[in-house]
Amino acid sequence: KLLADLPADLDPERRAVVETACRLVGKVNYFWGGKSLVFGWDDRWGQLAKVTADGSSTTGTYRPYGLDCSGMVDWAFYNATNGSYVIGHGGGAAMQHSYCTPVRWEDAQIGDLAFYPDDEHVGIVAGWDKDGSIQIVHCASSYNNVVITGKEGFVVVGRPVYYTND
Repeated sequence: KLLADLPADLDPERRAVVETACRLVGKVNYFWGGKSLVFGWDDRWGQLAKVTADGSSTTGTYRPYGLDCSGMVDWAFYNATNGSYVIGHGGGAAMQHSYCTPVRWEDAQIGDLAFYPDDEHVGIVAGWDKDGSIQIVHCASSYNNVVITGKEGFVVVGRPVYYTND
């Protein structure tokens, strides 16, 4: 429904990012430190793997491989641009935020990034529901998957410099 409701005049670059990210909804597990710069489906997804990134209660455990929040955002931009752009260059949500210009919530556009406090989590603005509430696609540990939710937890929006480098 969200994709069907994207504006007809939406910038093609923004459309590509959101459509690409939405291809993963409900299909890719959350995995702390999970990254992928594979075009399309990564065959590692869903395969049991050891969590090696520091800083999570899952570190050292075995879980189905997937993406973390910034990994999903990197994968979406990489795939949407045919490999020509990785926002944040693989450095996590804080690095991705550093490649954004701050915007107010009321000025947010589809394809902008939304962040939790202290850049602890990142997602992509995907549109608005029928009530006008913002919808964000993100890979969330609390859902163990790529999901589309409302604004809960997200506190700021950034406009990726990718959209202004034309």
